[in-house]
Amino acid sequence: MSVAAGVVAPLGSVEATVSGPPLAVQTCARRLAALGAWPELSLTAPGGRELTMRWRQNGGNGHTEVRGRLSWYGPAPLGPEALATEAIIQARCGLMEVHGREQGKPRRIGLEAASVAAGLLAAQGVLAGLIGGLRGRPVNDAHTSVLQAGLVLASHHVAIATCPSEPRPAGGGDGPGPPFPTADGRWVELETLDPERWRSFWVELGANAGDLGRAWTSFRRRYERAVCSLPTGLHDATARRSLADLVAAAGRAGVSLVPVRGYPEVLVEWTPSSAWPIATPTSTPLETGRHPGMKSNAEHHDPGSGPLPLEGLRVVEATNRIQGPLGGQLLRMLGAEVVLVEPPGGDPARIVGPYAGETGAFFGCFNRGKASVQLDLSSTAGRAALLDLVADTDVFIHNWRPGKAAAWGLEADDLAQCNPGLVYVEASGWGSVPKRCQLVGTEFMVQAYAGIGGALNPEGTLPFPSRVLLVDYLAGFLVCEAALAGLYRRERGGRGWRVHTSLLTAAMAFQAHVLEDLAAGQEQRRRGGRPVWDVLDQPLAAADGTVVVDIDDEIGYARLCRALDVDPGPDRASSDKRLVERIATRRAQDVEELALAVGVPGAVASTNLVELATDPRLSHLFERIGGTCLVPASPWRFEPPAGRPAQDGRG
Repeated sequence: MSVAAGVVAPLGSVEATVSGPPLAVQTCARRLAALGAWPELSLTAPGGRELTMRWRQNGGNGHTEVRGRLSWYGPAPLGPEALATEAIIQARCGLMEVHGREQGKPRRIGLEAASVAAGLLAAQGVLAGLIGGLRGRPVNDAHTSVLQAGLVLASHHVAIATCPSEPRPAGGGDGPGPPFPTADGRWVELETLDPERWRSFWVELGANAGDLGRAWTSFRRRYERAVCSLPTGLHDATARRSLADLVAAAGRAGVSLVPVRGYPEVLVEWTPSSAWPIATPTSTPLETGRHPGMKSNAEHHDPGSGPLPLEGLRVVEATNRIQGPLGGQLLRMLGAEVVLVEPPGGDPARIVGPYAGETGAFFGCFNRGKASVQLDLSSTAGRAALLDLVADTDVFIHNWRPGKAAAWGLEADDLAQCNPGLVYVEASGWGSVPKRCQLVGTEFMVQAYAGIGGALNPEGTLPFPSRVLLVDYLAGFLVCEAALAGLYRRERGGRGWRVHTSLLTAAMAFQAHVLEDLAAGQEQRRRGGRPVWDVLDQPLAAADGTVVVDIDDEIGYARLCRALDVDPGPDRASSDKRLVERIATRRAQDVEELALAVGVPGAVASTNLVELATDPRLSHLFERIGGTCLVPASPWRFEPPAGRPAQDGRG
């Protein structure tokens, strides 16, 4: 994170220890170190599985200690921790099903999505615990797992799947969804939120106007359903035009267009700092370390009531879609009171089915447990009401379009006038990337620009995006992280902070380990940023479903072959073929059990999200919304000091 210098109140001693799966631990270490929370940082990582950070200063206000605990499965009895891997977690938590839904079969995500997400959650648990300790609400341990992180990434798909059935919308055509080919060998992503602009673009390209209405419905709902089918005529229309022609046509129609970029293009602009939110102070600290506008710890909470670390703090968010609402939802799970500001008539997502009670499942997934108020921020009265609301608030979050906060007089400095201790979080699509802010900043546009398609897909395949909405979700995690970073600094220095994060920042954080290894020439099981897989690295067809085995050495390979009565001869390609054929004759559950019995990671790939959420081994990791739908519950569990009850973030 890029942070302006500021006064830091003495704290005495702070200590945090994190242990768990290697990439998750390393991600946690990167996030905590870059957040600037540690004037002196000592990292101990034996085998890459444990991280210890210590910060000490003479004098101060005592000792705060938080241990972050990361595991593969957390409280779910799914198998030996030693035999869990990223691929196994993706199979078990439904991510492979969602990623492969458009192709009709589970597919492995080439990026280590669940592990990176778990590292972010672990860092946030530690940071929230430190904030709680500074406010008199100490927690000793913050637990999370890679499995729980993976479930969070599938949240709204689980919510929709577990709602009462509703007819799925008809497909939009006989061809695939975006991206679209060009005449000069490129691929492009398109985005617009306006059906008339959509129609204008395709009519100019000579597409059949009769196809466009049905195609628009499929295009628009790809965010909720993870599938999109469009008429092949749309792909034919772009394939007749050069990239330059399509850019010009998009400009005339008011449609946003971004070429799908590869890592050579991305690395030209990439720096390690591009993966971090940007924080700047909004007020000058007083000698007491606390502004008159900031509530005291006593006003925030009753220290004896027992803990979630952010209890007693209030968050106001004026957000929509996923990025902002998920950030607010995570803060709620950490104990904060969250108030959602909606436009008059309510957020349009409230009425997008299927329904969880009286509210659309998509909306309810990200906004459950929040209070709500409707304000017309285009009016003077609405903006005045927001200022009154924010005057007694700890964190304010918005994801308005660029320039809107300034036009409304609701920038960070404006709100600091009524609340000097406010943490002001801006969530955008593109951040401050030159010449990009005029484009619609949404999931697939950012995936294309950030080159994520290459990291998702193995060599020899097209660098297409994932419909899992990985960037939106990771961006929601970073909204939570940004708020926590501001709160941590506020508790130390007694002033407000402005923190800016974006979808593009999230895309860079998501693949930071890939980009760093690529830039350093130290890739493992990747080439040019793309995963190098053989046939056994993919989900495999069994007699009654799909199974994943994750073999990383010859000893494990030989054991699995013998367990399935296959001779692991010198011709690896032949024995691979026989192994795949033998697996195809066996039940998926039998293959999983056989693999685990011989010490090889294996798992049946979840292909039914309803069964996933009701599995007795996993059902305690879900909660109900609207009395009907299931959604993943809080991914954290906090252990307080001895004598106080443990807490999780269930609403």
